Amino acid sequence: MDRMTAIVMALQVRSETAASLAAKFEVSRRTILRDVQALSEMDIPIVALPGAGGGYRLPEDYTLPPLQLDKLEAVSLLFALRSLESYPDTPFHAQRWTVLDKIHALLPAGTLEALDPLLSQLEHRVPKRSYAIPDMEPLFNALTSESLLRVWYRSASRERWLTLTPRKIYASAGFWYCEAFTLEHGEERLLRIDRMTRMEQITQDQGKSTEAACSGEIPFISIPDAGAVSSSSPLPRPSFHNIRAEPFRVRARLTYRGMIRVEQDEHIGEKICQHGDDYWEVDFLCPSGERDWAIRFFYELGPEAEVLEPAEFRSRIAERAQAVLNQYQS
Repeated sequence: MDRMTAIVMALQVRSETAASLAAKFEVSRRTILRDVQALSEMDIPIVALPGAGGGYRLPEDYTLPPLQLDKLEAVSLLFALRSLESYPDTPFHAQRWTVLDKIHALLPAGTLEALDPLLSQLEHRVPKRSYAIPDMEPLFNALTSESLLRVWYRSASRERWLTLTPRKIYASAGFWYCEAFTLEHGEERLLRIDRMTRMEQITQDQGKSTEAACSGEIPFISIPDAGAVSSSSPLPRPSFHNIRAEPFRVRARLTYRGMIRVEQDEHIGEKICQHGDDYWEVDFLCPSGERDWAIRFFYELGPEAEVLEPAEFRSRIAERAQAVLNQYQS
């Protein structure tokens, strides 16, 4: 997009100073002043704002004619929308198609065909999952209004009502998550949205009744922040297909943080079972060819996981831990 056109579009949204426009477009302040002068000579009604803050703006009734997307702008939008296809379900399924249709209508004839070779080589990869998410409008409403929501939540071991205040919604590792403060736990929890089957908005008085009923019943459990649940150096993903050797059973006890980390793995993330508010287990058959991957995976989980079987894993993880200890003690 031409920089002067971009300046006009920016001024339609808010007032800007020459310095802020220079930072936004990565040019000098002098260049912005020349652009503003050129726009004024083209009869664009840019208003100079007096005062210490100064800056520029456009009259509120001024609008630009419809603009065409350039190639990279169209690619960025189409790629973002097509990336949602990687998820088995999204809260924006119908809207994604209508926005795609509108973008196609904006593009000049032949542009889409010209972009297809590039778009076909761009890919947003997430683990393959299978689930459906409920209507998320009550969740969105509660999120924006900071109000209470009652959801019927299905964990790996039980189903129950949770009363929560949503803090954030995001997609990660193929799932949709909601960070929320739950009255039943008395703290923030990370909940999978596909495990919410019913949602009901409730009043503050109903929330206070629930809080009073839960008081003193749930022990405090330290929950990590959102950035703590993802590994800084992701492990290479194993190939769990076409392995001819006999698989073997792996079972491990997990903390809450460990459960979140394991749940995000595309191969064993669905093999978790909850045994209490702060105790989970993962139990799966591991192909013999992926023995080293599995040992490395659980070793890197550190204190967030304890392998219960096989015994070989316990001894090999202990050897790795001892080697690190010796390294730091020498």
